[in-house]
Amino acid sequence: MKPVKTHTSLEKREKAFGLEVMDFLLLALVYAVVFIVSTNIFINLAVVATAYALLRIYKKGKPPKYTSMLFRFLFTPKFYTLPGREKE
Repeated sequence: MKPVKTHTSLEKREKAFGLEVMDFLLLALVYAVVFIVSTNIFINLAVVATAYALLRIYKKGKPPKYTSMLFRFLFTPKFYTLPGREKE
């Protein structure tokens, strides 16, 4: 059997600044909240840089898409009902 040639970027993970898409959106949310709350630019940038560093430390050794799967687990319903048998 001959091996099949594939494109090298098929196995790459989607990353921006070392963070996956969900982590980058979480960092953007921190950025937006901090810049709405405070007017001091140096404190704002320090908080965002700290959040970035904490996300990088948190993601070390975790499997791909760990944060998005964690959010999916936390925000999905924990029970399912049959149609017509909702809780009363």
